[in-house]
Amino acid sequence: MKHTEGKQKIEMKSVEDYKARMITFLKRKAEIIKKMTEIIIAQCDEEVNFLAFTQAGKAHQFTHLSMEDVVNRVRSFVGLEPSGKDDTNVGSLVDANKRQKEEERKKQFADLVEELEMVQEEEKNFKESQSGWCNIPNEGLSMEDIKQKHQKLAELRGKLEAYLKTIT
Repeated sequence: MKHTEGKQKIEMKSVEDYKARMITFLKRKAEIIKKMTEIIIAQCDEEVNFLAFTQAGKAHQFTHLSMEDVVNRVRSFVGLEPSGKDDTNVGSLVDANKRQKEEERKKQFADLVEELEMVQEEEKNFKESQSGWCNIPNEGLSMEDIKQKHQKLAELRGKLEAYLKTIT
């Protein structure tokens, strides 16, 4: 005898992989359209419309009315006057979505350029700090600074000689 737990609720989570996400979207889109068709065929006295945008800005739609009629109906529902075809067609919705995505990409690009400039400035500062005291030219140094530099070089020479004696 088979014991099953029955129909279980599946947790909804974002699909990270792009290809897997697109496959999932297309499968679910087909399921949604199938259900919408069932509602229309059953004549449940419902108007069914579906409009989705991919990340690339491509519009996917399903409607038993024209999309212009749907947009006009939504505009009148929210208190806006239905306007001419230029404002209510699906193309304007797609264009608006593309503009939004383009603005997001421009902002991301500006942020990356700013981050690159900061990294380049940090790299420049790091290279300058790594030049060290031994590479500073003697011109313009006080006598005390020159003596300190000479003392440090002498200490370095002593340490190098001691190290060389240990390895030979």
